[in-house]
Amino acid sequence: MKGGIAKNLVRLILLFATAPAVAAPLRLYTEEFFPYNYSLRNEVLGINADLLKQACQTANLECRFQSLPWLRAYELAQHHESSGVFSIVRTAKRERQFQWVGPLASSNTYLYRLKSRPEVAPADLEQAKAFGVAVTHGDFFEQYLLSQGFKQDKNLLLVQSRLDAVPLFLAGKLDLLISSDQVIDGWLRPYGKSRADVEPVLDISYLGQNYLALNLDVPAKKVKALQQAVDQLRAEGLVEQLFQQYKQEKAPAH
Repeated sequence: MKGGIAKNLVRLILLFATAPAVAAPLRLYTEEFFPYNYSLRNEVLGINADLLKQACQTANLECRFQSLPWLRAYELAQHHESSGVFSIVRTAKRERQFQWVGPLASSNTYLYRLKSRPEVAPADLEQAKAFGVAVTHGDFFEQYLLSQGFKQDKNLLLVQSRLDAVPLFLAGKLDLLISSDQVIDGWLRPYGKSRADVEPVLDISYLGQNYLALNLDVPAKKVKALQQAVDQLRAEGLVEQLFQQYKQEKAPAH
């Protein structure tokens, strides 16, 4: 009797030892960056969030999404396997830190001023140093503007979310707002303002497009499957559909 129990235990141990490991879901982190990615009622939504949800489904991958402060999202993606971060600008400095999927949805990025403040008229980034602008702590724009000679607490204000800059900008506490032609209306609408109240003064679109950055330990076959899915969905026109879908939405209050 005891021998039979022992044999059964050995069989169970061997069964669990040889059973295929369950693939860990991809944890994709993001920030509050309406309308590309944002949280509403504990769900991550937005143009790039929806694009990646569909890409995960097309690639037959389980993906879980979470919105966090940018620096936390970036650090988790860099140091935790089976993880990634979006929407992130792909740069030479970051190139070898991640595996890249994209480009995702992006649009032309500008430094905007209020039309009521024509005196805010920098012709280039050097002249823009005479004015105040806000960036998310740890974001690419913080790194870039610091590299161009901007100084924290002088002409560069750090905020937790890109949307935190909007009321400061409208109140005249910031001179310039980093935004893009596809998102500016949604950012201003909660405050009773629109694109008609602002105008772009500097085009900074050359700085890059949005991507998904995956941890270096994510298997190459998953990266390839996601890239193929994103390429397919873009070719089918999903990005344009999502831009239209979110065009009339307004940034949620947090």
